Amino acid sequence: MNKRTVATAWTTLALALVALRFGPGVARAQETGTVVFDGLNGPMGVLVTPDGSVWAVDTGAGGDLEMQLPFPETGKQTTWLLGETARVVRMAPDGSQTVVATLPSMAYPDDPTYNSGGAGLAMIDDQLYTTTGQWWSVGDTERPRGMAALVRIDDGRGIEVANTWDSEREHNPDGYEIATNPFGLAVGPDGSLWVADAAANDLLKIDPTTGQTEVVAVFEGIPSPIPNATRGGALESDPVPTGVTFDHNGKLYVSLLPGVPFLPGSAKVVRVTPDGAVTDFATGLTMLTDLQTGPDGHLYAVSLAEFTDKGPTPASGEIVRVLEGDASEVVLSGLSFPTAIDFNSAGDAYVTINGLGEPGTGQVVLHQGLAARSDPGH
Repeated sequence: MNKRTVATAWTTLALALVALRFGPGVARAQETGTVVFDGLNGPMGVLVTPDGSVWAVDTGAGGDLEMQLPFPETGKQTTWLLGETARVVRMAPDGSQTVVATLPSMAYPDDPTYNSGGAGLAMIDDQLYTTTGQWWSVGDTERPRGMAALVRIDDGRGIEVANTWDSEREHNPDGYEIATNPFGLAVGPDGSLWVADAAANDLLKIDPTTGQTEVVAVFEGIPSPIPNATRGGALESDPVPTGVTFDHNGKLYVSLLPGVPFLPGSAKVVRVTPDGAVTDFATGLTMLTDLQTGPDGHLYAVSLAEFTDKGPTPASGEIVRVLEGDASEVVLSGLSFPTAIDFNSAGDAYVTINGLGEPGTGQVVLHQGLAARSDPGH
């Protein structure tokens, strides 16, 4: 995979060969879940806030404005569609649902898996933030405002706090392809916002008041059996950081997807120290798209799907309880292209599904008690 967007990676996931085995006692999603939100277009983020509200953000479906941009895979000029169709939606504690804001969405008409829009969600003192969009080297075309950005939601509008394109273009910390896709989002103990950039392959710390952006860590390539042209032919995949979370002790963790050839067991969760040192925490995982800390103190990761040489296996996504080393365990299976997870204080999990799928098929599904503090052995 080139250093681009998570969505770009998904267009070629059929290259992957996955052969996971599960023991008894793993819950099947279709037997336990309750749909909370329906009709979403590529849901990518979900957030549960202390007042009991559930928030979701989706990718959207582009719009009416045509843009001629080089196609990420080939560089050939192609038509992309831009519009305010990505949505932030809220379910209040009484069950009522509201579209809180719309955000920029960029779509490639020939393949919706290249679409990008809303990604991660976080809240500081009742103020909602989201990461949005992607951008890459496109000649003289100016980045649309609100794409490749950290956005604050105010009175139904998305207000750009910072964009990740300026930092990537100026510094290109990993030294490879110049591209950015701010994806995972978390609030740090000091009130800063932390962003996993899935295309720049780095971790950013952003001041939500000033927009000042700092590169904290750059992630190394993942060993691969095939050469990567964008890494000088090295036998390694791009790491593709997706989720970021802090545990109850304030330690920071990031999930890595990673890219082509999407080898089973090549994904992992790494720990990042305040000075940017990166060490492996949990290995042997597959296609991670999000990472959150449950109320039981454990880390939970979202695994997108199982794949064979014939393509994706239906309803093969998972939620994994992340344990140190290679001891992680599947706690929920049977999910259809899950992308994100969050928990309420009781340990009930809210999971976005069909993040990769036809427009309108995305959902947020509730799975009760997945990370309850009273779980046996925890």
